[in-house]
Amino acid sequence: MPANLPPQYYEAERRYKEAKTYEEKISILQELLAIMPKHKGTDKLQADLRARISRLKKEKEKKRGPRRRFSPYRIPREGVAQVILIGTPNTGKSSILSALTKATPQIAPYPFTTREPVVGMMVYENIKIQLVDTPPISRDFIAPWLGDILRRADLLTIVVDLGREDILDQIDDVLLKLHELKIKPDKEGENDEEENFTYKRMIVLANKEDLEGAKERFSILKEFYKDKFPIILTSIKNIDKMDKVKKQIYQFLDIIRVYTKVPGQPPDMDDPIVLKRGSLVVDAARSIHKDFAANLKYARIWGTNKFKGQKVEREHVLEEGDILEFHI
Repeated sequence: MPANLPPQYYEAERRYKEAKTYEEKISILQELLAIMPKHKGTDKLQADLRARISRLKKEKEKKRGPRRRFSPYRIPREGVAQVILIGTPNTGKSSILSALTKATPQIAPYPFTTREPVVGMMVYENIKIQLVDTPPISRDFIAPWLGDILRRADLLTIVVDLGREDILDQIDDVLLKLHELKIKPDKEGENDEEENFTYKRMIVLANKEDLEGAKERFSILKEFYKDKFPIILTSIKNIDKMDKVKKQIYQFLDIIRVYTKVPGQPPDMDDPIVLKRGSLVVDAARSIHKDFAANLKYARIWGTNKFKGQKVEREHVLEEGDILEFHI
């Protein structure tokens, strides 16, 4: 039986020949294994790839000196938060990045189109949130350098394709590979500190709701995962839904915006201070300058369910949309 290898397999094979380090070679071999069709015609080739991966890992261990984490990509943080898009091949991550930002990632109907991080800035009202598209994850492959990027993120967004029958496998495969990188959803992190896991806030973006069978698969998704993740239903073909996604991503980041005003002047509503939910008045002052916070005596506050101009102490807990007038 012929192997019938897809064009992207040969492109990855070319990159393998140009690879210089053990990490690069192992990563590309794992990618080749994931891209390859699985049938009798490729059994021998699969076995050969696994043997080469095993051999390279052993050679790497022999020559390894002091342990250093391999990370060819570092994403400079921009905006108020960093959100990473992850998922199995062809779930629509790149299309979502393009719809939510002005980024122009390569979009194609074949797997592993994205081979390195692609960054875009999502504008939500008066703030910007950084979105990062990443190479696809499969049961056989995850880019080894991806773990470093995921651990630094504020939110991981698992994108799934509602047009496919394997809706649960898509999430299971991602969680399996994240577990190998010692990353778990934050709700699981009660008693595993000794395992050296990183616990990250995660949500699921159920994409392509316009496709046939999507509603039924969304119901299955909720049945199995609603207690573990917030699940957002969307489609890039629905502009209103994509605007709603922006708001929901902001809400799941668990941050708030507060505003400042000078006595006798209107508040500046274009340049909010962004803080973690539960932050105090003094935290807002500290974000301006540490000396300003040290000299702060009290603040007057305007906001929902508050008296206008109410005097509050430094330890007062802030809420979304509060307006502060600092007094030193």
